[in-house]
Amino acid sequence: MINILRAPETLKIPWLDVFNQSYIYPEHLPNILAKYNLSLKALLALRKNSTDAFEPYGRKIIYKDHRIEVMLACWSYQAMALPHNHGNSKGLIWFVQGDFTEQHYIFNHNHLQKITQAFYYQENSVVRISENEIHSCCPDSTGLSLHIYSPPITNMKVWDEENKQTLTVAPECGAWVPENKNLILSEVKW
Repeated sequence: MINILRAPETLKIPWLDVFNQSYIYPEHLPNILAKYNLSLKALLALRKNSTDAFEPYGRKIIYKDHRIEVMLACWSYQAMALPHNHGNSKGLIWFVQGDFTEQHYIFNHNHLQKITQAFYYQENSVVRISENEIHSCCPDSTGLSLHIYSPPITNMKVWDEENKQTLTVAPECGAWVPENKNLILSEVKW
């Protein structure tokens, strides 16, 4: 087990059980976590702001083992994540603070296209993420979101429309084109 954060609030939580209980009914996630006293105040204390202008959110892994990964995202003002998937992981995203817009895509014949109208989620909404689903998120202003993935994310792809390329990024990278090229595991031009 890899305990990324030493905060007592996160170590007492049986994250895999929480995930399994919430995946079928995502709207139950906030209430389940409330039973473990994971409060907004505790999450705000754990957040990490984005350190670079090109990163739409600061990423902080608050728990990870071989079965589950829990990440807290602190979103910059109206900063949009690039279209991305989560590899073979499925997940839940709890929009803890702020309202968000989510857009879904399909990549077909070297073309990334929107497949639905954007979804609007009010603060405290929870969404389910399927394996290999391509999406992007953007807060209306600033925001905080809690992401739970099982298994931990590997082989995440980021679609860079500006440079017409799909990048497979390292697990420690978020949904953006990293400045550190060592975080790019592969790239495919289209």
